[in-house]
Amino acid sequence: MGFIGVANPKEYQATIAALQKRHAPTTFSWVKGHAGIEGNERADELAKEGCQKEQADTVELVVPPTLKLTGAKLKGMTQALAYKAIRHHKMMKRTYQEALNRRITKINMGRAKYMINELQGTEPSDKLFWRSLRHKDFSRKYRYFIWMTAHNGYKTGEYWQNIPTFEHRANCPQCGEIESMEHILTECENSNQKLIWSLTEELWRNKKPEWIEPRFGTIIGCGLIKITNKEGKHLAGDSRLYRILISEAAHLIWKMRCENVIQGKEISNAEARRRWKATIQSRLEIDCLMTKIRLTKRRLDQKIVKCTWSEVLEEQDNLPENWMGESGVLVGIRTGMG
Repeated sequence: MGFIGVANPKEYQATIAALQKRHAPTTFSWVKGHAGIEGNERADELAKEGCQKEQADTVELVVPPTLKLTGAKLKGMTQALAYKAIRHHKMMKRTYQEALNRRITKINMGRAKYMINELQGTEPSDKLFWRSLRHKDFSRKYRYFIWMTAHNGYKTGEYWQNIPTFEHRANCPQCGEIESMEHILTECENSNQKLIWSLTEELWRNKKPEWIEPRFGTIIGCGLIKITNKEGKHLAGDSRLYRILISEAAHLIWKMRCENVIQGKEISNAEARRRWKATIQSRLEIDCLMTKIRLTKRRLDQKIVKCTWSEVLEEQDNLPENWMGESGVLVGIRTGMG
């Protein structure tokens, strides 16, 4: 299928070309690993030697045009494969690669990876970081928001310093500091921003006493954060709730900032509290609905939903056992005064 969606396509193409150069038939046979077979044992030794090298060997992967296999069979093509092919072609363009290599993008990615390393002791790869921005626990609107934030794609702060007659937009209207995305989400003295994070922390502490402070790096990399217990076991429900709370809170802060700056709308603490509660309540209701849908790939398991929202629901002890699937059951989140 034209190597669409296949890892290491260049290596596969070079290998196939080398086999086609042979004048004799080539056959393959499966060999059981670690069974004392000389060729297999030698292959393992070479693989270990390769892993231990400080500098990788240069392997010639140029394929002659006459031996290069391209394209895909139409009878085997699907809409999903076609989309992957178009996306791959777009990613190979110079403008796309330049966007990935932007200095500010690398800085933001580095800050996220540093925070994950501080929290979990391991630094994620670039590929894992980019995949985390499209985490299934994020809403579609947040996936777009965090992708733009990672690339510094929003027009904030220093962007306006180079626009004549709009230089004043570079500074925060509340505290006068340069209004970067980091400033908007974590540093500004705006009472709404502090209130949103305070409410988020309060709800989280109903589930866990430890609170991971939402810094700029943790917000960008929250799709990689894993909550564990004292024995180091991954708590999937807790991790999912943390991702939901951080992503929804950050996006709400951004939306209220845009309304304030662009529309001139003053948002009171009471209104901010109401909107935060409505946002989290909406995610809870969507989770309940997702346990009912018939589409297998998108359907949520009731167990993970129960693990996610346990300890943060109002009157949880009085709810029926199958509160997610029963119609007419009103489920709310616990909220304090903030």
